[in-house]
Amino acid sequence: MHFDHYIDAHIHFHDPVMTDKVIKELILREFPPLQSFFDNPEDNSTLLGLMDGLNCRRAWIINYESPDVMGYTLTTNEWVARFCEDSNNRLIPVGGVHPGKHDDAAKIINDYYESGMIKALKVHGPHQLLWPNAYVEGLEAQKKLYEKCEELKIPIIFHTGTSIFPRARSRFGHPLMMEDVLIDFPNIVAIMAHGGRPLWTREAEYLMIKFPNLYFDLSGIPPHLIAEYFPRFHRYADRCIFGSDYPSPGVPGSRQNAEAIANLPLEDDILRKILHENAEKIIPS
Repeated sequence: MHFDHYIDAHIHFHDPVMTDKVIKELILREFPPLQSFFDNPEDNSTLLGLMDGLNCRRAWIINYESPDVMGYTLTTNEWVARFCEDSNNRLIPVGGVHPGKHDDAAKIINDYYESGMIKALKVHGPHQLLWPNAYVEGLEAQKKLYEKCEELKIPIIFHTGTSIFPRARSRFGHPLMMEDVLIDFPNIVAIMAHGGRPLWTREAEYLMIKFPNLYFDLSGIPPHLIAEYFPRFHRYADRCIFGSDYPSPGVPGSRQNAEAIANLPLEDDILRKILHENAEKIIPS
């Protein structure tokens, strides 16, 4: 399929001041040109210039609170909101509130969303050291957070799968821990990121087939492995969203992955949904 533009719904730019030194070194080792971003973290021109060269129309900038693993405090949400300003709506701020650290997590996310500061919520179990269904064991703040997201139709992106960062605990990324959330909050706008790769892809596929309203963010999955990881991919491909996970270690360029997706043996209307229409539906321009 030939395409002129696409939306990358999973890009990681974070405040370098909060980013752990080891993590920063990992990123710069693989992506040296990003030194200009680390030198000027309030300037989004590096990313916008990259997007122009790649014909990437919009990008979701994923941030979340993770003080113990990644060094990101609650103010990461304020940073990403500033970073996405003055981008002509090309950069979409995605934030996160850790319900294990704030009893009023629902109010915080409500205030962020109502003010336009963020457009979606990221839940990252391995980096927040928290199960996505911890409310089942009594974490009331998480339950209220999900209720607020369901009420306001705030999209939630759930990390599933492993994480290579030094203090991350990958067990919190098991996709089956999402099942309770999808049952208990049936009207939530949920996006499963990474498909449980590489350990729990079958479990992730089970969720996609069981829950017809669940979206699947393809970030971090090598396109040539999609058929191997997800043998029934054709059954839910129309609910998939392209994301690159750039600049995570081991991830090639955004456009390179988008072109590989465009060459999958799928109908053009399905590929358009993956490359931009589904992302546009979830967070309109």
